[in-house]
Order: sequence, then C-alpha cells, then structure tokens
Amino acid sequence: MKRQFILLLVFALVLNSCKDSKKEVQKLDTEDQQTIKKQLAKVTEENFDIRNDSLIFKSATIENFDKDGNSIDVYWIGKKRDTVLRFYRKYDYNMKLIGAEYYEEDDIEPSRDTVYTDMEGNRVEASLNTDNQIRWKSTIHQDVNGNDVLMAYSNGKGEYRGFDSLYYDNKNRVIKGFYENSKGKRYSTKTYRYLKTDDYDNWIERHMLKNDTLSQKQLRTLVYY
Repeated sequence: MKRQFILLLVFALVLNSCKDSKKEVQKLDTEDQQTIKKQLAKVTEENFDIRNDSLIFKSATIENFDKDGNSIDVYWIGKKRDTVLRFYRKYDYNMKLIGAEYYEEDDIEPSRDTVYTDMEGNRVEASLNTDNQIRWKSTIHQDVNGNDVLMAYSNGKGEYRGFDSLYYDNKNRVIKGFYENSKGKRYSTKTYRYLKTDDYDNWIERHMLKNDTLSQKQLRTLVYY
C-alpha cells in the first residue's frame, strides 16, 4: 500500500509542479506595445542535491504539451538518468482531464488514475487497482487564483491519511509547502527561492530549502511553440 501512496504523491506532484506551465505566457514588446503570446511545448526540469558546494543530479521530469496548453505526457528520470516512470494523461472529448495511465520500469500493463469532481466541487485524483476500485485518493482545494493549496489524502476505505499544504507568491509560484500525516506529525517544510526567469517571466532556476537549510537546485529548460 505504501507503494501506491507514493505513486499518488508523485501523480499530485507532477500535476502541481507543471501547473504553471500550462498557462499561456506573454512578453511585452516595449517598442510597439504589442503583446506576443507564446505557448509552452516542452518543459524539462532537473533537480540537483547540494552537498558541500557540489551539485549531484537527483532526478528530472520531461513534460510535453499540445498547442492548446494541455499536458500530454510526463517522463520521470531517475538518479542514473534512466526513465523510471512514463505518465500519459487522458482527456474526454471536450479535452477535460479525466485520468492517466503510467508505467514504472519493466511494467507491461499500466497503472491507472482517475480525475473527477466531488459533490463539493473539489477536484479528486485517485489511484485505481486492477478492478478499477480506488486505492488512494487526493482531494484538492484551490484558492481564488486556481492554485492547489491543500491536498487531503485518504485510502480506499475513506480513512484520512494526511495532507499537503502549499503557499504561493503574487505570481502564483509555489514558495512554501509541507506534508502532515494523519497523526499530526509535520514533515520538513520546503521553501523555494526563485533566482532566474526567461523572457516570458517563467522561472528557469530556483533553490529549494528544507527547514531553512539549502538542499536542492532546480533548473528548467522551456521550449515554446
């Protein structure tokens, strides 16, 4: 069960970490005051642990988008720079996200997730077993800007298993987050410092701190249509 819960956390992480990438970005031409719109086609994010002033590669994700800004697939790269997870999103005829299929290393058949809206209007992302029954799920609460601020986890029996809490700056970028389990134990608080952005004000370099200690450097390469 722990494995499925970790995969659900990965699912939520992938959705959230690339959420800002789906938004259309703009660049203002000061000469003619015309706004040029660009849509992301591909985002590669690399994570490096910082140890004794050295950078050690830890993981990466590669996400591809269509020309309408919909995320199509995500590839999770491990420490050995091999693909450890392949993640394919599923949409309905109206291009509304309804789930995903993903393969771990050596998988022949995919694992499946579903996405739906609960009675309170919250988005729910759930991991399914082979009988299409929910194993774990995350109920996601958003702020007025559409940012995911609280993700409450529960198992297939509906038993509460903890939550992730996220905080954003005025550019809708994650600046702080922590996980708290069902017993009230809060794990390390992560904070983010944004160092560089591209011409469209999308971040391309940031630092991640755990409990105020510099822990990781994260770099993004952004490709536009």
